[in-house]
Amino acid sequence: MRRLSKTENLLFCIGALMMVAGAAAFLFDGRVASVVFAVGVLLFGCMQLRMVYEGRNFVIARLRRQQLFGSAMLVLAAVAMVAQTFFHYNVMRYNEWVVCLLIGAVIQLYTAFRIPNELEKEK
Repeated sequence: MRRLSKTENLLFCIGALMMVAGAAAFLFDGRVASVVFAVGVLLFGCMQLRMVYEGRNFVIARLRRQQLFGSAMLVLAAVAMVAQTFFHYNVMRYNEWVVCLLIGAVIQLYTAFRIPNELEKEK
């Protein structure tokens, strides 16, 4: 797995913190929170795309695809949040972005623990 540089790692952490802050701040001010969340998702997702797995282990490649799917769910959550707050367009009825956020967060949490474990097994 390609390691991130110090700057990339800093941007990755800032993006993760912005996602958490944006999701939590949605209760208070939806417009500001949705922008903070969307920028955080973009930083987090772009840095996650920079981590490339170059090995041939099928399990790690599958986990990497799951991780990218989790990032796509977070992007979908950001788009739905922005559409709801700025354009008053609810995809279905209410806060469906929360479901996308939950799915993306669970997948990210799962792969965050499994990928390093599988990389250790590979060595």
